[in-house]
Amino acid sequence: MKRGEIKAVILEVHPDAAANFDEKANSLLLELGPVPPRTPATPPFRSDPFVAAHITDADILGEVRLGLVDGVGAEVGKHFIDGGRIIGLEGEAFKRLIKISEGLQRTKELKEKVSTDLITNLIFDWMRQRYQKRTNLSMVKYVLEKAAQAIRDQEIWIPIAELRIQSDFRIGKITLRSITSEMFERWVEDANRAEPQHRKNLQELLERERKKFQSLAAATITLTAEPERARQLAFEETEDAIALLRFFSVANQSPELVSYCTVLGKGSRQTTTHLTIRNGQLVGINSRVVDRAPSEWNISESDVALFNNAGLEALSRVLRNEDRSSYQQRVLDALLLYSRSCLAKELPDKLIYILVPLESIFLKNEAEPVQQTIAERIAFFMADRASERRRIIGIVKEAYSFRSSFLHHGKSVEDVETLRVFMRTAWECFCYLIQNMERFHTVEQLLSGIDEAKLS
Repeated sequence: MKRGEIKAVILEVHPDAAANFDEKANSLLLELGPVPPRTPATPPFRSDPFVAAHITDADILGEVRLGLVDGVGAEVGKHFIDGGRIIGLEGEAFKRLIKISEGLQRTKELKEKVSTDLITNLIFDWMRQRYQKRTNLSMVKYVLEKAAQAIRDQEIWIPIAELRIQSDFRIGKITLRSITSEMFERWVEDANRAEPQHRKNLQELLERERKKFQSLAAATITLTAEPERARQLAFEETEDAIALLRFFSVANQSPELVSYCTVLGKGSRQTTTHLTIRNGQLVGINSRVVDRAPSEWNISESDVALFNNAGLEALSRVLRNEDRSSYQQRVLDALLLYSRSCLAKELPDKLIYILVPLESIFLKNEAEPVQQTIAERIAFFMADRASERRRIIGIVKEAYSFRSSFLHHGKSVEDVETLRVFMRTAWECFCYLIQNMERFHTVEQLLSGIDEAKLS
């Protein structure tokens, strides 16, 4: 295949499944019809936002597609215009459309290649085509042919906030790479060769984005899928990989610190902004960072080696392996939840994101007394000497008393030093859990061994 050529993709669904989906779609087609016109809601007052651009009829290309959303922005209907009438699906009929789309997307042939959104749009396009007598294809055949045309190999880079790396390294299915000045220079050269009417806009876009992205690390992955599904999968893999990387952040062991190592745009430093006005004139706009955090996370090659020895390499293997043991999956799920603790700005939130994942590992069921059971099992898991076990039991119980004071009495955590010791203990506990990835097949085996140690 020549460079730049898009290889043909053929999508197929088992004939029995296809017949079932077609039957449901044909039934839904009978409900497609005119919908009554709506009177736009009148807002309680008119605000005065800044208008950045005006869109006219001349700016609209192609056929107009209409949709209906509810008060929280969820789509609840689809429409098209035919002969001056609005034709569409709403209510229960639209919900059936979504169910058909979700069922088709879950088939093994489409799950990793096509998004539910695209399938929904294609099914509705097929309904419009059938309504207007412009196709004789079955729904499944129409959707598979159109979806296959959108599938291609795609390399996706997702910038990570506050993260800079010395060299590339891999976590799970993603590879962390730097967004370099050389990359932007190449893109600027491409922009300079663009059509004159587009050149200035491209140059301004690159200049604006360069300030945000250059030198940041990005999670990169190559996928074969249509654009929306590729985007979804890329973000899923990135979220998990960066969550595991955050396990090695110093913010996990310091109550005062917050990590901003997450997908760029999902987390931001706490800032306050105020305008100073004197005699009606603007004399100042001031913004100030109010939270404490390292300005950025710089990960050197030696840091990566340390992280790998401490468990990152083992976690990366587990993340790549879809045939995980029950123990590996439980620990992985707990770590992904625990990783939110260093993103949290408030101490009670940090505490909850530490205790809940520990409970998911060290509690057998809801009938067990939480505080005593968790404290003792963590102590016997981590320590051999009685004095050290007593110390761990005491610090875990203190953490639970902090949580109880907040949940039941609204009291914030004031004993920061005790919380610091607990955070360090919890982090070490997760390190031990990672080190046992290959030793135990189930969490039940781990807990049985701990309980036997308590009785010996």
